[in-house]
Amino acid sequence: MKHGANHLANHGLLDFVLATLRNLPLMTGYTLYGVSTLLLVLALRDGELSLLYPVIALTYVWVTALSFLIFHETVNPYKIAGIVSIVVGVAVLGRGGRK
Repeated sequence: MKHGANHLANHGLLDFVLATLRNLPLMTGYTLYGVSTLLLVLALRDGELSLLYPVIALTYVWVTALSFLIFHETVNPYKIAGIVSIVVGVAVLGRGGRK
């Protein structure tokens, strides 16, 4: 979605809406976001909420890694500490999940 959003111009509401609808990377991002939401609903149906939401927190890890690799965004020590905290927390919660 970020890649598609970087190519949008600010020329008025109608032009913005039309440009958004014609923007393939942006529409692909929205589609994938919708698919992930549907998969989350299916997972929530049978999964343990206290385990699923921490796993969803891993999204922050992927977003940080991919934004570094694709968009060359900076990763500072605070982000690294946060990522380590998330990964350790998810691992701890995963070990205490369903038996």
